[in-house]
Amino acid sequence: MGVEISQVFKQFGHVPVLKGVDLSIADGELVALLGASGSGKTTLLRILAGLDWPQAGAVAVDGDDWLALRPQERQVGFVFQHYALFPHMSVFDNVAFGLTIRPRDRRPDKADIGRRVTELLELVQMGDFGARYPAQLSGGQRQRVALARALAIEPKMLLLDEPFGALDARIRKELRRWLRRLHDQLGMTTVFVTHDQEEAFELADRVVVMGEGVIEQVGTPDEIYERPASPFVARFLGGVNEIAAELSNGHVLVPGADTSRLGRMALGDGRAILFVRPQEIDLTREAGGAAHIQDIVSSGATIRYDIALPGTDKPVEVELPRGAEVVPLLARGDAVRLDIRRGRVFHPPTRSASTGEGARTAVAAH
Repeated sequence: MGVEISQVFKQFGHVPVLKGVDLSIADGELVALLGASGSGKTTLLRILAGLDWPQAGAVAVDGDDWLALRPQERQVGFVFQHYALFPHMSVFDNVAFGLTIRPRDRRPDKADIGRRVTELLELVQMGDFGARYPAQLSGGQRQRVALARALAIEPKMLLLDEPFGALDARIRKELRRWLRRLHDQLGMTTVFVTHDQEEAFELADRVVVMGEGVIEQVGTPDEIYERPASPFVARFLGGVNEIAAELSNGHVLVPGADTSRLGRMALGDGRAILFVRPQEIDLTREAGGAAHIQDIVSSGATIRYDIALPGTDKPVEVELPRGAEVVPLLARGDAVRLDIRRGRVFHPPTRSASTGEGARTAVAAH
């Protein structure tokens, strides 16, 4: 089912949490709402579920006014971070619950419920656990049961709120790969909330980056990683150096660095900020160079260099593979040149009422 969210505004008290959000979700798409706490992502998910209502805006699903429907009329499956299983019920009864409480005229008979629950437990790889109770399951197993319960009502849309947040890293990785395979098998429109960039990028067809009640960027994981639309997105993705630069006739100039591989930018002259990841920089020893190595840290397969660069308040981080030819030649205190292979260039932001980031222009440089 296709979803159209138009100019949705929501505030709690005097605090706006959604500031006129627009978003389209295609039928059968798996979309991640990615953002930090307070970005509005969970509120948007709850509005889709019917657990919250906006003060303004519209939500249409397959052309129907979604906001005119009560939660039970929307036929959505909702999976919470902390499972929300009934501890006094067996796994079988937990999954069957949504079917057994239906009005009598829409309630399947006992045999049909049994078949449906058995099929779902097999689908989520919990077929042998129907007689157990939640306390007898691991965290990952409980989340699979919670998902089976959400699917039991044959929802039109699946909504997941930080579904793996309470699990350890290894189990999270296993479950998200499993969930992606399950989604491909079912083809159901799915929206999930996460603050975990790796989780969003691995699972989603498209990622919606949210910040302070607005959508900062929508795109495929590759589009967002390669071409962040704003300084906010570039910073949110993390692991990036911010280097003061000058733009002159479309060329990016950084003292102590070779930026020739960036090519010409379609930007006006003036001050700029170059966002570049540690893996996108090479180092060359250069006697008398403006930059020098402050520190060297080994992290197994890679070596991290902290580089003092003129005009920067904090060291520029550079990561090179341990097998790189230049690695054995470099030592603390050496003068070096930064060879920047690629980066993203933004003019310094001016203030904006909507996001605080202001007017900005980005170019993906290669």
